[in-house]
Amino acid sequence: MIEVNDGVLTCSGTLTVEDAEVLQAQLAQLEDGASRRADLAGCEHVHAACLQVLMAAGVRVTAWPAGNALAAWLGTALAAA
Repeated sequence: MIEVNDGVLTCSGTLTVEDAEVLQAQLAQLEDGASRRADLAGCEHVHAACLQVLMAAGVRVTAWPAGNALAAWLGTALAAA
């Protein structure tokens, strides 16, 4: 599930390749730059296409997934964002 709540992109469950377009559209609605924030705490899986969208948008993650492996993978990829 992908939604925007109070200016924060909230993702949960499994983000599939089909979700990449939805993710990009939701991020386009948020303000540019440092104000793009994402809560990924509810994510169980993130397809690489969705990760690329998050990276390209330069989101700042406010909450990481509970799964250590997923959090580490995303943290490494999004550390520069």
